Amino acid sequence: MKFSLRIGVLVSSFFSSLLWSLNLLLFLYTLLVYYLLYQVPIGHWMAGVLMISLPVAWAFNLFFIVFWLLVRPWRALLPVLTMLIGIPFWRRTLAYSQPGNNSEKRPTLQVMSYNVMGFNKYDLVDTQRPDEANNMIDWVLKEPSDVKCFQEFYNDNSSVVFKTIRRLEKAGYPYYAILHPPEREGPGKFFGVAVFSRYPIVKRGDEVFDNFNGLVWADIKTGPDTIRVISIHLQSMGIRVGGMLNEKESSRVRKNTQGVLRQLRQGMTLRRNQIVRVEEYYRNSPHPVIICGDFNDTPYSYTYGKLRRILRNAFEDAGRGFGFSYNKAPGFLRIDNQFYNARFLEPLNYTTYRDAKFSDHYPIMAQYAIKPREISKDRTPRTHVEFDF
Repeated sequence: MKFSLRIGVLVSSFFSSLLWSLNLLLFLYTLLVYYLLYQVPIGHWMAGVLMISLPVAWAFNLFFIVFWLLVRPWRALLPVLTMLIGIPFWRRTLAYSQPGNNSEKRPTLQVMSYNVMGFNKYDLVDTQRPDEANNMIDWVLKEPSDVKCFQEFYNDNSSVVFKTIRRLEKAGYPYYAILHPPEREGPGKFFGVAVFSRYPIVKRGDEVFDNFNGLVWADIKTGPDTIRVISIHLQSMGIRVGGMLNEKESSRVRKNTQGVLRQLRQGMTLRRNQIVRVEEYYRNSPHPVIICGDFNDTPYSYTYGKLRRILRNAFEDAGRGFGFSYNKAPGFLRIDNQFYNARFLEPLNYTTYRDAKFSDHYPIMAQYAIKPREISKDRTPRTHVEFDF
């Protein structure tokens, strides 16, 4: 009896020591991820993989907190400390802001960004159900934002349903900038990135990254001020998590896993280069800037971190909840964002329209107060913005 008891103690001690060693390794790993996120020192795709793993590291730390509290409470101090060190990064995950105050009646600009997935054009071809596309387009037309930024926008002048440019013009958005002139897609057709505005666009430009990925910028005249709105669609990874979860054969799972790693590496590398181009359009702008769109990256990515060092994020400053914007498996991703120049703009509120389930993305909207001219009279572009991480 004593022998079996001693064996049980030894086994328990072995596993406790093993878990403590793993906890120490997790502590060092999480500190490394914090450093990469804080400094954004390198753009190598392996560093990017480490950065986006932060939620997984947090999940393991939470597990150890609970486990040690039940087994050896004093050891729970290490994962608790690990989580506390990461407080500056919590705001990238969960926002708890209250609506902003505009008692001074400052002029405002409301901006929506939406990856519309071609207005479900391909579903219409397959199902021959125009109501689904029409309902989505009707929602877009009724949404009251002053500026609407689209990714995977689709127009076809030969179609009653998809004559979307004309329908937006009639809805009060006569000014627009698009990534490709319509004739590149064929007579009256267009697929890509677009910006539509109630207010005049005094200057515009675009850059193609790859196929329909790219950016469009528009200098929008809002009374005495001009705001540069940049709509971006960074490189997609083409990873379908739902399809992977449904695979049953081990050979297919292995093949899909290898494909995911390859696409992950390729996507991170391309987005790293693309975000450099986005930064240049910000730095060269003589006007306050709002950058919004489909980043195809999480808040712990290299691209997010690079922009966050020079601009503020509207969700973090004016949002509430988690702000998940992806409407497919795994479903807990925020890959659509709006960044803004805090020197000239203040977000009053931020909304993720989770009731708009038409696309594989949810629309996001932020309303900005434009700071008075006497405060923001210096219109020279800034290359760095200091704020807490």
